[in-house]
Amino acid sequence: MRYLLPLLLLLLAQPAQAQPSQPALLALAGAELLLPHLARPAPFPRALAVTQALTGDEPGWQALLAPLDAVAAHGAPLPRQLAASFPAAANAAVLAELGHPAEAGRVWRWMAGAMRIGARFGGGDSPALAATAAAESLLDRGALRAADQALATLDGPAAAALQPWRQGLARRLAMEEAAAALVTAISARTAQAPP
Repeated sequence: MRYLLPLLLLLLAQPAQAQPSQPALLALAGAELLLPHLARPAPFPRALAVTQALTGDEPGWQALLAPLDAVAAHGAPLPRQLAASFPAAANAAVLAELGHPAEAGRVWRWMAGAMRIGARFGGGDSPALAATAAAESLLDRGALRAADQALATLDGPAAAALQPWRQGLARRLAMEEAAAALVTAISARTAQAPP
């Protein structure tokens, strides 16, 4: 929204022959209206549909919006929500690697948590402990993509146990990439407007 009002004022202040076409203006407005939704965890199918309708006549915009088709219906957890929910997902991965279901009980969950704490200080050498310790450290620094890459090294039951959490992370990464691409496109298109 921070670009929308200055953009509209700039366009209205220009002579009619210097103004971009109406489809170009609608595409910019639609992209600007979508941006705030990408910074929230809530689903945004309506906002995406409006933006797709407003950008439909402008080439290039639909390719920027396409990755959001799979994300809009669910939304995506924020980075702090991902970090807060990771310990439970990591415990489930450690338990799965040990052959226990995620619902194994309080004592087993406590043991998985203790094993993960030990792994952060150099104890334990299982793949799940190593990957979740690395990912947790990366999440603490806000390195979402690197955390996902650390977890991608897992396979089998540990990977399956982390799959729901990683799906939320994938949606957040897609939203952040789309937001960056939209900001770049908006900036490029507004910079092309004649002075």
